Amino acid sequence: MVTPDKKRRKKLAEPEPTPTPAPEPVPRLLRVRPGNKKKNKGASPEKQPPVYMVLAHGVEEEPTTHSVIEVAACAAARRLLNTGSGRGRGRGMSFAAVGTRTVGVGVELTTVYDPETSTERGGPRLIFPKVNPVLISISDDGGGVVGGGTLYALSRTPAVVRPLDFEPWFFVLDDLSHTVWRELPSPPLFPCRLNPLEFLDPPKLRVAAYALVGSHILLSVSVQQLQPQQQQEDKGTCAFDMDTEQWEMVHDSNLPFDGQALPLGSDDDHRFVAVASAAADVTVYRMVVGISAVTGKKELTIVALRVVVASNSKCRIVPGNLLCAMGKGSFASFEFRSIAAASMGKVGRARIVHRTYSLVDDGEDDWVVMVKKQDRQVYKLRDPSFLGGCSFFHVKISEPFFASSNIF
Repeated sequence: MVTPDKKRRKKLAEPEPTPTPAPEPVPRLLRVRPGNKKKNKGASPEKQPPVYMVLAHGVEEEPTTHSVIEVAACAAARRLLNTGSGRGRGRGMSFAAVGTRTVGVGVELTTVYDPETSTERGGPRLIFPKVNPVLISISDDGGGVVGGGTLYALSRTPAVVRPLDFEPWFFVLDDLSHTVWRELPSPPLFPCRLNPLEFLDPPKLRVAAYALVGSHILLSVSVQQLQPQQQQEDKGTCAFDMDTEQWEMVHDSNLPFDGQALPLGSDDDHRFVAVASAAADVTVYRMVVGISAVTGKKELTIVALRVVVASNSKCRIVPGNLLCAMGKGSFASFEFRSIAAASMGKVGRARIVHRTYSLVDDGEDDWVVMVKKQDRQVYKLRDPSFLGGCSFFHVKISEPFFASSNIF
């Protein structure tokens, strides 16, 4: 029989239990407006492919981390492990969908995330660090590994001094299974050849617009003006031939839109959606790169199509902060209602408005595009550490078609 004194001594000898730390808050999306609930009678509605959002977390004085979350009601985020801690790690990351994977690239890091299995692995390092690089992905046609594809990375703000965004400025990862980024020729619009006077005060360039048209990557740049009222000078548009891996000037003017133009259909459709530079409206362009009958050189033919709203659709097209192509003639826009209030600490309660639109093929006029609104949903983002940097990805596993946009 154990006496009370022995019980007390035994209890004092036992180590104190270590308190379990409180779990770190997981970012979540709460749907506050469900959108259109009308369903077509006699036919089941087509299931929409998932759209994924990448969130940036932290504060300016600490390393940034990222997480992936599906844009759906009650969805929880998955924290990415290879985009944080260490010198400069996590800062300046861009994301794109490559095959069935989400790939992040920034400074020296590359991370590959599989949304199907919620697994992540590190990719090859960038020997020449890039901040918020422009990422352009080519999905695999089936001849490579499952979920594979090609990823191009281009400096968004090319610099002529080290360490960040120094030359070389253009790289390609031929396959996600490869262990090294391969260097490619620099665009002719970049500061490749500067004389000594220009080197003392080099031009501050930034990628203004880009698009993947057929087998060509189109690119235009903007130059920082000394005075705000100065008119932006067009530097022209160049194209990178992915087959010959050579650049060539294809137009005397800049591309007439900002950021990335996203495809609305197959390669034979030649229609792209983007936000026009002049009016900041959603515009549909027809773009083709061909051979000039006069000069025998490559040239870009680009036409802005007139966009009208279907008569039975009482809406206007809202570009929001980001556009995302959804395939089959449809696209989505995302608007962050609380981004302007970030300084007041309200970013953790940001509202995200998700609008979807589709093209109506009436067959009457090739120069007019009719658009109808499909749905509008509003989500509330619960994440106190959200910085305001996002990327969106449309992922359709059965028939891959991907697009991405960045905001920082």
